Amino acid sequence: MIDDDKANSDDLESYSPSVQNINIVITLIAVFHIIAGILTIPLVYIIFTSSFFEAPVIVTLMVLVMGSILSLSVPILFALGWAIWSLQPWAWKVAVVVNVLCLFLNIIGGVVFIALLNIVLLFALNGTDVKLALTPINTQDFIDPS
Repeated sequence: MIDDDKANSDDLESYSPSVQNINIVITLIAVFHIIAGILTIPLVYIIFTSSFFEAPVIVTLMVLVMGSILSLSVPILFALGWAIWSLQPWAWKVAVVVNVLCLFLNIIGGVVFIALLNIVLLFALNGTDVKLALTPINTQDFIDPS
Protein backbone atom coordinates (compact mmCIF):
# COMPACT_ATOMS: atom_id res chain seq x y z
CA MET A 1 0.00 0.00 0.00
CA ILE A 2 2.84 2.37 0.77
CA ASP A 3 4.37 1.64 -2.61
CA ASP A 4 1.09 2.63 -4.30
CA ASP A 5 1.06 5.99 -2.48
CA LYS A 6 4.62 6.63 -3.54
CA ALA A 7 3.82 5.69 -7.14
CA ASN A 8 0.86 8.09 -7.16
CA SER A 9 2.99 10.95 -5.84
CA ASP A 10 5.62 10.22 -8.49
CA ASP A 11 2.95 10.27 -11.18
CA LEU A 12 1.64 13.60 -9.91
CA GLU A 13 5.12 15.13 -9.97
CA SER A 14 5.75 13.85 -13.49
CA TYR A 15 2.62 15.57 -14.83
CA SER A 16 3.04 18.91 -13.10
CA PRO A 17 5.90 21.16 -14.18
CA SER A 18 8.32 22.19 -11.51
CA VAL A 19 8.39 25.70 -10.16
CA GLN A 20 11.97 26.00 -11.41
CA ASN A 21 10.87 25.31 -15.01
CA ILE A 22 8.11 27.93 -14.76
CA ASN A 23 10.62 30.44 -13.37
CA ILE A 24 12.95 29.74 -16.29
CA VAL A 25 10.11 30.27 -18.79
CA ILE A 26 9.05 33.52 -17.11
CA THR A 27 12.67 34.72 -17.08
CA LEU A 28 12.98 33.91 -20.79
CA ILE A 29 9.76 35.81 -21.53
CA ALA A 30 11.11 38.82 -19.63
CA VAL A 31 14.45 38.64 -21.46
CA PHE A 32 12.70 38.35 -24.84
CA HIS A 33 10.67 41.48 -24.07
CA ILE A 34 13.90 43.34 -23.36
CA ILE A 35 15.43 41.93 -26.57
CA ALA A 36 12.36 43.08 -28.52
CA GLY A 37 12.88 46.56 -27.06
CA ILE A 38 16.54 46.53 -28.05
CA LEU A 39 15.69 45.36 -31.59
CA THR A 40 13.06 48.09 -31.92
CA ILE A 41 15.61 50.88 -31.34
CA PRO A 42 17.34 50.57 -34.75
CA LEU A 43 13.97 50.14 -36.42
CA VAL A 44 12.79 53.46 -34.99
CA TYR A 45 16.06 55.08 -36.09
CA ILE A 46 15.62 53.77 -39.64
CA ILE A 47 12.02 54.97 -39.77
CA PHE A 48 12.86 58.50 -38.67
CA THR A 49 16.02 58.87 -40.78
CA SER A 50 14.58 57.55 -44.03
CA SER A 51 13.59 60.07 -46.65
CA PHE A 52 9.85 59.55 -46.46
CA PHE A 53 9.16 63.29 -46.37
CA GLU A 54 9.12 63.36 -50.18
CA ALA A 55 6.35 60.74 -50.23
CA PRO A 56 2.65 61.61 -50.39
CA VAL A 57 1.18 63.16 -47.26
CA ILE A 58 -0.79 60.06 -46.24
CA VAL A 59 2.33 57.88 -46.40
CA THR A 60 4.31 60.45 -44.43
CA LEU A 61 1.64 60.60 -41.72
CA MET A 62 1.38 56.82 -41.53
CA VAL A 63 5.14 56.44 -41.17
CA LEU A 64 5.26 59.15 -38.50
CA VAL A 65 2.47 57.49 -36.52
CA MET A 66 4.11 54.05 -36.78
CA GLY A 67 7.50 55.46 -35.80
CA SER A 68 6.00 57.31 -32.85
CA ILE A 69 4.18 54.24 -31.56
CA LEU A 70 7.29 52.09 -31.98
CA SER A 71 9.46 54.67 -30.22
CA LEU A 72 6.99 54.66 -27.32
CA SER A 73 7.06 50.88 -27.23
CA VAL A 74 10.80 50.73 -26.45
CA PRO A 75 10.57 51.90 -22.81
CA ILE A 76 7.29 50.00 -22.42
CA LEU A 77 8.98 46.76 -23.51
CA PHE A 78 11.85 47.37 -21.06
CA ALA A 79 9.40 48.07 -18.21
CA LEU A 80 7.35 45.04 -19.22
CA GLY A 81 10.43 42.82 -19.10
CA TRP A 82 11.08 44.00 -15.55
CA ALA A 83 7.41 43.60 -14.56
CA ILE A 84 7.24 40.03 -15.85
CA TRP A 85 10.54 39.12 -14.21
CA SER A 86 9.34 40.51 -10.85
CA LEU A 87 5.84 38.96 -11.27
CA GLN A 88 3.90 42.20 -11.10
CA PRO A 89 0.12 41.58 -11.02
CA TRP A 90 -0.58 43.82 -14.04
CA ALA A 91 2.19 42.39 -16.22
CA TRP A 92 0.24 39.64 -18.02
CA LYS A 93 -2.59 41.83 -19.33
CA VAL A 94 -0.26 44.63 -20.40
CA ALA A 95 2.12 42.15 -22.04
CA VAL A 96 -0.65 40.62 -24.13
CA VAL A 97 -1.95 44.03 -25.25
CA VAL A 98 1.52 45.36 -26.07
CA ASN A 99 2.51 42.22 -27.97
CA VAL A 100 -0.68 42.27 -30.06
CA LEU A 101 -0.15 45.96 -30.86
CA CYS A 102 3.52 45.44 -31.72
CA LEU A 103 2.66 42.37 -33.81
CA PHE A 104 0.15 44.40 -35.80
CA LEU A 105 2.63 47.25 -36.36
CA ASN A 106 5.47 44.89 -37.27
CA ILE A 107 3.31 43.06 -39.80
CA ILE A 108 2.27 46.37 -41.38
CA GLY A 109 5.90 47.55 -41.40
CA GLY A 110 7.17 44.26 -42.81
CA VAL A 111 9.48 43.51 -39.87
CA VAL A 112 9.26 39.73 -39.90
CA PHE A 113 11.78 38.80 -37.19
CA ILE A 114 10.27 40.99 -34.46
CA ALA A 115 6.74 39.94 -35.56
CA LEU A 116 7.76 36.29 -35.11
CA LEU A 117 9.18 37.18 -31.70
CA ASN A 118 5.83 38.77 -30.78
CA ILE A 119 3.99 35.60 -31.87
CA VAL A 120 6.30 33.42 -29.76
CA LEU A 121 5.80 35.72 -26.77
CA LEU A 122 2.02 35.62 -27.17
CA PHE A 123 2.04 31.81 -27.24
CA ALA A 124 4.34 31.71 -24.21
CA LEU A 125 2.23 34.22 -22.28
CA ASN A 126 -0.91 32.19 -22.91
CA GLY A 127 0.61 29.01 -21.53
CA THR A 128 -1.46 27.78 -18.60
CA ASP A 129 1.37 27.77 -16.05
CA VAL A 130 2.76 31.13 -17.13
CA LYS A 131 -0.67 32.74 -17.10
CA LEU A 132 -1.34 31.30 -13.65
CA ALA A 133 1.99 32.59 -12.33
CA LEU A 134 1.51 36.10 -13.77
CA THR A 135 -2.16 36.75 -13.01
CA PRO A 136 -3.11 37.63 -9.45
CA ILE A 137 -5.52 35.43 -7.56
CA ASN A 138 -8.63 37.29 -6.47
CA THR A 139 -9.06 36.34 -2.80
CA GLN A 140 -12.63 37.63 -2.79
CA ASP A 141 -13.59 34.60 -4.89
CA PHE A 142 -12.59 32.31 -2.02
CA ILE A 143 -14.23 34.20 0.85
CA ASP A 144 -17.61 32.88 1.92
CA PRO A 145 -20.11 35.78 1.95
CA SER A 146 -22.09 34.32 4.90
